[in-house]
Amino acid sequence: MSVLNWIPKTLTKVVKQFRTSKCLPQASNPIGRNIWGYVAVAFNQVDAERLAKVGPNRLCAEWIVKNGGGVRFVDNPTKLWKDYNSLPAETTKFAIKVVDATNASIMKIGLAHFKGCNSVDTVIFHNCKHLENDGLEGLRHIRSSLERLQVSGCYDISDSGLGVIGELKNLKQLLIFDMLYVKNMDQVALELKKQLPDCDIKATKLGVQLKEK
Repeated sequence: MSVLNWIPKTLTKVVKQFRTSKCLPQASNPIGRNIWGYVAVAFNQVDAERLAKVGPNRLCAEWIVKNGGGVRFVDNPTKLWKDYNSLPAETTKFAIKVVDATNASIMKIGLAHFKGCNSVDTVIFHNCKHLENDGLEGLRHIRSSLERLQVSGCYDISDSGLGVIGELKNLKQLLIFDMLYVKNMDQVALELKKQLPDCDIKATKLGVQLKEK
């Protein structure tokens, strides 16, 4: 079923115009930017009716994919699902293992989709330009399963916004880089290491890769 079915009717026409346009609204166009902001919010809101119908893992996968990211499933971790219309049928049960939100338009309110997704062990937030400074708070929903986290190129997040990571006590690997408004990366890493002594933490401006299992 098309992603357009999950957009409020008042925004459907706007989204169709964006899908057929050759480019997104430019920063110099405040009207276009505001409209795109409304669309981003619509794409991040939890649809309670849809949640009751398909369950948290399906709804979370739909949220990530329709915002430009991808997911991997527990039973097939080598396949990255990025096409909304190619997701398994609604009758097919699956559990999400990896959330790759690279270049995705996710927002804080969207992280509520993590609730009930108890098998997510890896999350990548890379170049998430809509993710607010307090946007990582939603990771609390998967604190019992999350082991690997990357936060990079998310320019609305500052030193204070990274503090919540210290609550994710099961983290084994943490990668932070290219964070424009983090003033003291060394101090952030030091504080997180105190809270997560068993976690391999890399906090740098250089690009590095998470270790493979």
